[in-house]
Formats: sequence, C-alpha cells, structure tokens
Amino acid sequence: MRLKGLLALLALLTAACARPATDAVTFSTWGSIEEIETLKPLLADFERENPDVKVKLIHIPDEYPHKIRLLAASGTLPDVLFMESQTLSGFANRGVLRDMDAFLRKDEQLKRSEFYRPVLDAMSWKGKLYGIPRDLSNLVIFYNKRLFDAARVPYPNAGWTYEEMVEKAQRLTKGDQQFGIGFAPFPLYWLPYLWSDGADVMDADMRRSTLLEPKSLAALHRYLDLRTKYHVAPTEAQVGNARMSQLFAQGKLAMMVGGRWVVPGFRKKLDFGWDVAPFPRGKTGSVVDADASGWSIAKSSKQPEKAWRLVRYLASKKSIAAFTESGLIVPSRPDVANSSAFLGSGPPASSKVFLDVIAAARPTRTPPSYDEILYELIDGLPPAWNGEAELEATLRPISARIDALLQEDRP
Repeated sequence: MRLKGLLALLALLTAACARPATDAVTFSTWGSIEEIETLKPLLADFERENPDVKVKLIHIPDEYPHKIRLLAASGTLPDVLFMESQTLSGFANRGVLRDMDAFLRKDEQLKRSEFYRPVLDAMSWKGKLYGIPRDLSNLVIFYNKRLFDAARVPYPNAGWTYEEMVEKAQRLTKGDQQFGIGFAPFPLYWLPYLWSDGADVMDADMRRSTLLEPKSLAALHRYLDLRTKYHVAPTEAQVGNARMSQLFAQGKLAMMVGGRWVVPGFRKKLDFGWDVAPFPRGKTGSVVDADASGWSIAKSSKQPEKAWRLVRYLASKKSIAAFTESGLIVPSRPDVANSSAFLGSGPPASSKVFLDVIAAARPTRTPPSYDEILYELIDGLPPAWNGEAELEATLRPISARIDALLQEDRP
C-alpha cells in the first residue's frame, strides 16, 4: 500500500476509534452483513440490561488484522476486539491485550469450564488466555450426495482412510468436467494432510521448520498426488481461480475440505443433497484444526470493567446460540453445541461430525511471525502445486525463511 493511502487509512480508523463523547465502549469486528445483523440485536439487548454502558460498533469487513495492527501502532485500539486465534499471538506477544483469565477468575457468571478446552488453548499465548472464544473453527469433508448416488459410490464415514478417499475420488472424477476432491493452495486446507500423517510446518516449540523432514515431504507429496498422480483434484489450468466451494455448489466437485462458514451459503444455494464426514485417516489418525475466534480486551482500555461486561454478555449461552442458529459457527460452548441451536438448525444432517472431530483436533501452531510464515507458504508453494517445480526444491528456501522468522521470534 502506498504511504499516502496508508496514512489516510490510519487517520480514518483512528477517527473511528477515538473516544466518543458518550464514553461508549468501542468494539471492532469483521463479518458479513448477515453476521452483523445477528450482532446488532444482541448489542441492543446488552445496552438495555446495562443502561450505564453504550457500545460503539466498528465494523471492519476487509483486511481486519492489518487494520487492527495500524490501530495498535497508533495507540487507538478499541476497548473490545473480535480476534481470531491465528493472529492473536502476535498481538499478545506485543503486550497490547489483557489477560482474560484475570476476569474469569473473579466472575460469578462465566467460567472456563463452560468452553471446549481446545478453543481455550487456541485463544491462549504462553499459558495466558487472551480471548474468550465464540466459536471453534475446524474442517470436515463436505460431499455431494447426488454425485455419489449417481456413481453408486458409498458415502464416506467415520474411520475412512486417505486411500479410501482416493478410491472414491477416482470413481467420481469425469475428465475435466467433474472432480472427486478439491485442492486448495491455502495452508488451512492442506495442513490436515500433514497433521494426519504425523507431520507439521514447524516443531512443537515453534523454533524451527520441519518442512524438509521425511514425513513432512511424504505428506505433502500425498496431497500433491491428488493432482499429479491420481488426477482426481482440479488443477489451476482446469478451473482458474474458482474457489472449491464454488465448484462444489456448481455440482462439479464431489468432495471438498471445508469449514462451518460455508454452511449458510450452502443452505441457500444448493439444490442437491449434501452432508459432511470426518477428514480421512492418514498414517497417524484424522487430525484437523481446532482454531477459534473470540473477544479480547485491549490493555489500553480505560474502562475494562464495562468492556468485560460486554464480553461476558457476548459469550453467554444466549448470545452464542444466536450466532449458532444461522449455521455459521461451531459454538465454543458444549451446552450450545449439543442443543438444537446447532444440531437442529438445518443441514447438514450430520452436523455432529463437527463435534466428534474435536477430540483429536488441535490448534494451529501460531508464533508471532505466523502471518509472515503463512504468506511464505502461500506465495512460495504454487510452482510445486502447479507442477512447474520439484516439491523439495521449492520447499528449501521457504523452510530457510521460516527458520529465520522463528529465530526472530525468540526473546
């Protein structure tokens, strides 16, 4: 971004977050129009129940983490921030967020035990909780029942394997008109292939890259094989920049790896039967992410007690049920997840799969430099994904850069 544009954006955001005359609690979030429409009545209810607190909503639909970084740099962070776990560590490491455990320990209305353990882990950094989770983000396999029925292929089920997925995908692929399984270059979608084979991008201490270790190379090759060996996943040349969810909605994709966020759109658009199944087992199991989104309070907030009351309200069973009923999220609270708000709000029929996979799921390892690592992977791997370069040769400079970034993260 050019400097002039950057300064203009900073001025705009700073003005938006300047303390209003009413001394309202400022609250920033991203989200679709539909999500904001769910949020607004909740904020109105909160204000009715807390007449001494007004909330100023700051909706930032695009480039949210980047714009929040600008606000942090200018010292004008909102009181309450909606955060995702994958960017939380960078903010927590800079000391701009409050320890939420301190609030929870004193509160009589909200307890740690009301949330799934993996989402609390995801919203933590170096043993401290920096966000109260709203939802759990994990991945499953979405499948088109009509294409499976037409090809007389049994639906996937719990315990199925990578090899069985390939066999089904082969039977469901028809040249370049219909594909068995999706292929997305974004790390979110291929990390389960690594984790389910016992590999990862970095070691458990987040001190070095493990991409060049034999099991990581083998797992990445198994993912690439879907395109280059079995020809069951579409190449970029075959589908251009079309997202896998678009191909799935068009009936051109029999299976795709996806998260709960596609459900509201699928409920509106799809004219065929569809459902979800667990990610297939690899060499060491079926392991997907257990990342999260939730609410944090800025350390710079001048009214943390009011900010906490807002967070507590948004994290209540009533509020999280309201977010859940739209189909958008896997709720962070088991009491909502196991209720009709989640299991009975509409398709997919097997929504419980999202809950069943939590036991083996894990948060993504997200050091402070995670954003930069992410873009090293996004920008660096396409030559290998597109068959233009050998995988290991492509990974060597990426792995070296990740090592350097992790070195910079060390205190």
